[in-house]
Amino acid sequence: MHRLKNISINIIFFVQVLLIFLLFVEDRIELPVGLQVLGRLHPAILHLPIGLLFFFVIVVMAQNEFKRKSFRKVALLILILTSLTASITALFGFFLSRQGEYGEEALSQHKISGTILSLLCYVLLVVFDRNEKPQIAFYSFGFITIISLLFAGHTGGVLTHGENFVLGPLDSFTEPSASRGETVFQQAVYPILEKKCISCHNESKAKGKFVMTSLSEFQKGGKHGKEWESGKPEESRMVQYIHLPLEDDDHMPPEGKPQLTKSEIKLLEQWIKSGADVERKPADLKEGDSLKILLAGIVNSMASVMVAKEYSFSPASPDVIQKLNTPFRTVFPLYQNSPALQADFFIKEYFQPVSLEELKGVQEQLVVLNLSKMPVTDKELDVIANFRNLEKLNLNFSKINGAGLSSVEPLKNLTSLSLAGTQVTIESLKPVLALPALRELFVWSTSITADQVISLMQQYPNIAIMTSQFVDDKTLQLGKPVLLNEGIIKKGELVSLKHSMPGVTIRYTLDGSDPDSVTSKIYDAPIALAGTSKLKAMGCKPGWYCSDVFEITCFLEGKKPERTELLSKPEKYYSGQGAASLTDGWKGFVEVLNTPFWLGFKENPFAADFDFSADPPDLNSIVISYARNLPSSAFPPLEVEVWAGKNSKEIKLIKALKVEQPKEYGSSQVEALIIPLKDAHYSFYKIIAKPVDKLPVWHSGKGKKGLFMVDEVFFYSNF
Repeated sequence: MHRLKNISINIIFFVQVLLIFLLFVEDRIELPVGLQVLGRLHPAILHLPIGLLFFFVIVVMAQNEFKRKSFRKVALLILILTSLTASITALFGFFLSRQGEYGEEALSQHKISGTILSLLCYVLLVVFDRNEKPQIAFYSFGFITIISLLFAGHTGGVLTHGENFVLGPLDSFTEPSASRGETVFQQAVYPILEKKCISCHNESKAKGKFVMTSLSEFQKGGKHGKEWESGKPEESRMVQYIHLPLEDDDHMPPEGKPQLTKSEIKLLEQWIKSGADVERKPADLKEGDSLKILLAGIVNSMASVMVAKEYSFSPASPDVIQKLNTPFRTVFPLYQNSPALQADFFIKEYFQPVSLEELKGVQEQLVVLNLSKMPVTDKELDVIANFRNLEKLNLNFSKINGAGLSSVEPLKNLTSLSLAGTQVTIESLKPVLALPALRELFVWSTSITADQVISLMQQYPNIAIMTSQFVDDKTLQLGKPVLLNEGIIKKGELVSLKHSMPGVTIRYTLDGSDPDSVTSKIYDAPIALAGTSKLKAMGCKPGWYCSDVFEITCFLEGKKPERTELLSKPEKYYSGQGAASLTDGWKGFVEVLNTPFWLGFKENPFAADFDFSADPPDLNSIVISYARNLPSSAFPPLEVEVWAGKNSKEIKLIKALKVEQPKEYGSSQVEALIIPLKDAHYSFYKIIAKPVDKLPVWHSGKGKKGLFMVDEVFFYSNF
């Protein structure tokens, strides 16, 4: 014990001298990778000296319960461990400080207070070791050490959580974010940043040297300059980082911290698109402005959080909620610490009635149900009727025709029902209008006329009936046309387009060029495709601005191989269903890459075999369906090779091509990489696609590797 004590005290003394030396020469130090790794252990070990020091205090207070020799041995061992771990923690903290981007003042305070704490623990150890019985000096140093510990902990908390982290909730209580200030920025943009971003971007911890707590600093930007391009959200670093995959080191907010909701992201994007004006007031926004609509939603949601309703039913099991969350359905608490739940469904192509029935596991807790644009029919209303505590139901643009609306009569708590874009009639609405709690009903873009709406308003004065029948002397823009086909176009299937507003003329192109309102072909009947095509369409109508261009790649069904084998390992988060994902006939969506339909490659090239031994086709082309989502680093492949032959051992290179790379950010799309072939009659094909090995300088992830995301490979004989 004596030898161990001396060795430990000498090591601790050496670390104290090293710490003081490093404080004076830190600007000249370049840390090797190994020490950087040790520095990142600082948050993991800093709790050891804290716990040991307080344990030592307890032992000292209970020293009369020990024999003197036993007390000395136990207390000395605890102090040695406390001082040793405090020294190592301070040293690792110094290593970490050379890697992060923190406010100089707060960082300096934490480094100095941590070093002082380490030194005081060493002095406390020496004083205790040299005195058989604790003296006044020992207790004095002990008290100072505890105070130093509290101060060092406080300065560390400022670095990780920002100023006023402890008392922050009191500020929020006395001054709700949603009511601060009069500008759009103050009412909606800053509260989002305050909740999700400022803990990493403040004067104390300025990640990327970007400070959001000061308006002038926020407008100035970070180490790369302004974090947004006015009017161009897709080219703004702030937006790009938000859209990066969660596991990406540059994704913001970092993994493990509260993420932005879809509505919050949309508001930030729309604010930037409208010019990122920090002085603009809500009253300055025109009626119908997308930013004004989003602003109202965000402010209302903030207000609802502040007056969160209390519910008497018990919460659902976290395990049950977790199992209900899929890439196409989310279930989450309506308010913080509330048992009430909201369920949202996404991507109509993957909606199944059983996915709605599965919500019966939380039927008591379900308060908000969003089925907008889902292929829900009146049959599913019987299932929805089980959710007796439902308050808001969104069935906009579903396949409801109203015949089954009487099924919702048990929903006595329903306050809001959205039926816009459905086939409901004024007669079919009678059962829902009789619901006792109903206060708002949305029926725009239905067959219900303006006169009928006026009549309903007179009969039901307590219900706000929302309709698009209005008179406006301003010229408005049409919405985009939509594609009625789902997934891959089958052989003989025609492509159908539709616009929700009557009297709209749809013009389209199939060669990748943008349509115009005069010369482009008019859509007057479903279209027959000769092969995989880039369809672009726009809607025009007298008295309206033409719509933005609707753009989609229509993939035509091709020859399917007897066997497919994946030769290279995809990325962990983008492993799909292995080789089956390439020929299963299910199309992925560019907005959701982490699904069973996509395979992603970054470290390894994409390589796969396709066997047609039973019936070798005469191929004229191969088409690879890939994701172009540049903010998420999903790029086209750099180059592609096609090998072919009798079998896997007898193959030759029959096609090699380099793929043109994007020069700037653009819209995210599922794209077709068409590889033309000449009279290819082989039994076996091997395709290799190399991902981008270094992202371009204009991209936020410049220098990093790009992702190649593939979901289907098509083989065509009749192009």
